[in-house]
Amino acid sequence: MTTTRDTARAARVARAGAIVLALASCRIEEVAPGDPRPPWQQIDRPSLAACGGCHFEVYEEWERSLHHRAWSNENVRAETNAFAQPGCRACHSPLPIFATGLDRRPAYRDVNQWDGVHCLSCHGLDDGVAAARDVPDAPCRPRRVPDFLTAQACWPCHEPTHHAFEEYDRSDARAVGVRCVDCHMQPTLHRAGRSHGPHGGLDPEFVKRAVAWQVERAGDVVRVTLRNRTGHKFPGEIPSRIFQVRFTADDAEPTWVTFRKPGKTETRADDRLDVDETRRLEFPIPAGARRLAIALLWKPFPLLPDEAAAVLGEWSEESGAPAVESGEEAGVSPPEASPEAGGP
Repeated sequence: MTTTRDTARAARVARAGAIVLALASCRIEEVAPGDPRPPWQQIDRPSLAACGGCHFEVYEEWERSLHHRAWSNENVRAETNAFAQPGCRACHSPLPIFATGLDRRPAYRDVNQWDGVHCLSCHGLDDGVAAARDVPDAPCRPRRVPDFLTAQACWPCHEPTHHAFEEYDRSDARAVGVRCVDCHMQPTLHRAGRSHGPHGGLDPEFVKRAVAWQVERAGDVVRVTLRNRTGHKFPGEIPSRIFQVRFTADDAEPTWVTFRKPGKTETRADDRLDVDETRRLEFPIPAGARRLAIALLWKPFPLLPDEAAAVLGEWSEESGAPAVESGEEAGVSPPEASPEAGGP
């Protein structure tokens, strides 16, 4: 009896074959079969060819992620003038981070850039791949590397330019041992290991977990309380991420409060929610106003129209409606740090 899972897996395998055939038809030499090198030396080949044969489910997750699109993302390419800024290249197409160390920027990979953060950018070693456990008989020789299981493994790309670790180092998350992967790469339910999928700013359901909120009418103002639940500032390290609170009274023009990291050429103050910060906003209620509304909006791209923004939370009141509404349940506190159970 064929199950839904069997059918889905067959479809994924067929899709992998179609991708390989498509690449072969384009005469891309990197995916030619029969490469005599061990897998950990194949960072010049696409991740599908170097790693996807054995780890196709993980590859599919990674393929949808911002790591994969680190070089091809149009927003990044516009911001960097198609990587005309040399300082941006290394983290968007990195060679293995362990080759240069976890306390400095990685070296730039000047081949196969369109794979972005390649599987071997994070996992590659001189004699195998970094993993949560030893599997000596596997073709890629996974080896347990303690440093790979720490938050420091994210430092080489997320600190030198974006300074995310300056924020993380003073967070409650760091104090209790919660790592970057405990939120952004949570354990999967269908296989051993952690998800390599798109758990970041392009996933509104994931972003909802970042902020706890409460709205109440207090006399002649509407008060909004926001609490940053992440281990870094919110929005995070990318200037294109925008969080907005919109207040509307009847049919009047809305009042906006915007949170966004300043771009490198901007001189304004950084108005984002600081690490573990609770901030209160107050919106005066116009005389005679009957219909009041608050919306918490998320825009992963700067030119996204208001109607296309993701709604992280909403509150409204007309005469006689409840005065308080909380989004506390919409957020989920970061999971406790846990030992790795194995897998990539």
